[in-house]
Amino acid sequence: MAIYIKYTSPNIDGDVTTSGFEKQIEINSFQWGVGRGVGSPTGASGNREASTPSVSEVTVSKSLDNASGNLMKEALSSGGKAKLVISFVRTDGTTGADAYLEITLTDTMISGYSMSSGGDRPSESISFNFTKIEVKFTPMKEDGTKGSPFPVTYDLGMQKLS
Repeated sequence: MAIYIKYTSPNIDGDVTTSGFEKQIEINSFQWGVGRGVGSPTGASGNREASTPSVSEVTVSKSLDNASGNLMKEALSSGGKAKLVISFVRTDGTTGADAYLEITLTDTMISGYSMSSGGDRPSESISFNFTKIEVKFTPMKEDGTKGSPFPVTYDLGMQKLS
């Protein structure tokens, strides 16, 4: 299994050669989450109150590659209109590489960039801030074919779920 990023507006090419994902950026790890405060009065748990969701930034780690210079440039500029599609990819014996989870970030800018190394190939940690996120999971049926995609979209500015 692999994780790839297609980075557009501006286009930033990576080193991926996998069919269907050529020139995308390979990442080693991905982190993202949602939280909200929930208050439960003592003795009245049925009267819980919840705050609006707090959506975290997406943070990824990757090895230094051909995309690194342009990603650093984006981190140092006043960008903010990039579109990212993060694909979680599996391989099967018939169709090759296939994305079973796609996360699309809209109006994205790099909010954090760091590089570290212990003498080996440098590793980068990059945080992305965005205004809209779509998470689309495509399950696999028992016979190995794709099921129906299940998309969830959240617009942070509008605080709207669709």
